[in-house]
Amino acid sequence: MGAMATGETTTEPYERQPRVRWVAHDPPGSASVGQIVGENLRRLREQWQWTQHEMAVTFQRHGLSWTRVRVAAIERGDRDTVDLGTLLLLSEAIGVAPAEFFAGDGDVRLSPQAVAPRAYVREQLSGTPSHLRSTDLLVTIKPDNPNLGIRPITSTEADEALARRLGASTQTVVMEALTLWGHSLTDERDRRVRALGDMEPNERQAHRGHITRELSREIEQRLAETDAREDQG
Repeated sequence: MGAMATGETTTEPYERQPRVRWVAHDPPGSASVGQIVGENLRRLREQWQWTQHEMAVTFQRHGLSWTRVRVAAIERGDRDTVDLGTLLLLSEAIGVAPAEFFAGDGDVRLSPQAVAPRAYVREQLSGTPSHLRSTDLLVTIKPDNPNLGIRPITSTEADEALARRLGASTQTVVMEALTLWGHSLTDERDRRVRALGDMEPNERQAHRGHITRELSREIEQRLAETDAREDQG
């Protein structure tokens, strides 16, 4: 069994992905962490012409009690996720950077509700400064109501201000807004202001402030209810 070549992962220049949007189903081309790691484990093994048994023996020497059957299961994507410790041991065993296990195109399902581009995951694992804003991490959100369709978020300025005031993440505020209105707090505020029709700038600014406070209270109430349920649970 020959030694594997050690090399740094090659990450293509990152292109900005779409912002948060509602989706009724998992986006085409998305896969779980476990599926993507398994896909790349198989790619590397076949590239180096190793058998699954040889791969398992190598992993056993580096702290993973894996058999050929386990290697085959991982390659099939039978596990939804792979924990960080396992990922580091896999990388150490075969001499590649952790980011190599997220090579390729498409999205990674980080949770049942959120996905992000593989390029983003590679950047995080490589320590490369990310080009994503905090709200871009949740590239897609799966709503409870599949009839909502796709609604792109165009602005999050008010969401970010509320998040700072509450000491919460912008992602948390945006997700609550998506649940309530199907778009960000900022978009909902602007929609309601537009519905009031033409008015003087000072009057419009006053309405903007009033509506922002009203919408912010709705989100605060939802967050408080969520915290209360978690405390009871």
